[in-house]
Amino acid sequence: MASVSLNRRIAQSAGIVMAAVLVSRLLGFLRDWTVAHQIGSNAVTDAYYAAFTLPDFLNYLVAGGALSLTFIPVFAKYAADNLEDEGWHVFSTVITVMGTLLVALVIVGEIFAPQLIQVIAPGFKPAERVQAIFLTRLMLPAQICFYLGSILSAVQYAKARFLIPSLAPVLYNLGIITGGVLLSSRIGIAGFAVGVLAGAFVGNFVLQIYGAWRVGARFRPNADVRHQGFRLFVKLTIPIMLALSLVFTDDWIIRWFGSYLQPASISWLSYAKTLMRVPLGVVGQAAGVASFPFLAQLYSEKKFGELNRALNSTLKGVILLLVPISALAIAQSRPLVYFIYSHTRMHPADLDATAATLAFFSLGMCAWGVQGILSRGFYAARDTLTPAVTGTIITFVNLPLYWWLVHRMEHLGLALASSCGIVAYALILFFLLDRRLKNREVGGLVVFFLKVTIASVLAAAAAFELVQWLETRVAWKSTHGAFEVLVIASAFGFLLTLAFTKLLRVREVDSYLSKLRRLRQS
Repeated sequence: MASVSLNRRIAQSAGIVMAAVLVSRLLGFLRDWTVAHQIGSNAVTDAYYAAFTLPDFLNYLVAGGALSLTFIPVFAKYAADNLEDEGWHVFSTVITVMGTLLVALVIVGEIFAPQLIQVIAPGFKPAERVQAIFLTRLMLPAQICFYLGSILSAVQYAKARFLIPSLAPVLYNLGIITGGVLLSSRIGIAGFAVGVLAGAFVGNFVLQIYGAWRVGARFRPNADVRHQGFRLFVKLTIPIMLALSLVFTDDWIIRWFGSYLQPASISWLSYAKTLMRVPLGVVGQAAGVASFPFLAQLYSEKKFGELNRALNSTLKGVILLLVPISALAIAQSRPLVYFIYSHTRMHPADLDATAATLAFFSLGMCAWGVQGILSRGFYAARDTLTPAVTGTIITFVNLPLYWWLVHRMEHLGLALASSCGIVAYALILFFLLDRRLKNREVGGLVVFFLKVTIASVLAAAAAFELVQWLETRVAWKSTHGAFEVLVIASAFGFLLTLAFTKLLRVREVDSYLSKLRRLRQS
């Protein structure tokens, strides 16, 4: 009964996060669509996307993007021991010490931006380099808001409050869209960069102060770096700070190689990866964020059997959704891209290049979602070292593959290398986590994955043939025509996937369908 209750709590939390992430991912797509609509796909947009690299790296360097993963186990430990006041003391120490460090790094980044851009995008021509330097300097201060917002969100997650933290990326993306729409006609691509600052300040800082206050957060500036709680935080954080895991570096590597390719290559890769991340974020990110506080709590309470069951249930849900979606995204990449981007400044060659790139990125969609769950399994066990070391090794091993494929397939090779790397990372994490937690149901999980994959590939192959047939009968290179093809092929593909999973006796499908029916009735 306890595990059923826990799964229900995870499902409810995942529902909240999933709704917010869905809105956020749709706005993330709309953000890139607005860039394509207002500016197009060219050297200017390449400079804009490359300008995110240094800010992202600073955030990564102080583990700002991983604060919810490293701080929650620390806070959960104090909460489980009825020492919450100590938890708030550590919370204050982290904000004071790490926030000061980040401010110093932002100042250094502002000063040395020209030299750093030369390293980040060495293939850029002088005009692109100047544009990237200016945009980088404009967006760097937003990282202070991101870092503070991350620690404020972490305490809300630790208290099982998901709504307000989940709204941060929604407001952030709205800020970028608004800045681009209102300012791009006057100051060009810089209007989007101004929107980055505004969105980060409102969504990631101001709103999260309110959310943390609601859960009773208490902040008193201090630099108590000798406190055991802060030391535990640093112990968990350092592997992430020093590692170069593929999860974080993939975008940087793609932009580095992309700077040597023809103009617009980085933009094609960015547009395609954003499309791939819409279902990935809604399913994978929501499941990971919602399940992690409960996993950390179960580990703190030494309930390892329940922890494994929760992990298995979460992984199956992610696999059952993402594998069919990724297969159908590959089968329908061209009408999907034409439907979304045909009313922008992108030319047909840009649309075709983005569609092909999306197909290669989609090969790794499920692996991206699964690795997020597996990593959180390690983080819940207060082990950030294993994912960090594994991810770093995979990055360096995969670098020759990026180099080899980019020379043979250009931007498509970068997308394929990205997918190969993340699949390898997910497989190795799965093996290592099984050894650590001794999951007795791992065999059933593997069989489940294989059955869903077989069903999805067969259905996607049939959907692809249907798309080819429809493209000879429908004027699909338009928003309306592409939409017709997508609706027909998607409905056909999902129904076939459902039929094949039933033929292969994937029992979990019936379980999920019955849950959906109960939700509709209630």
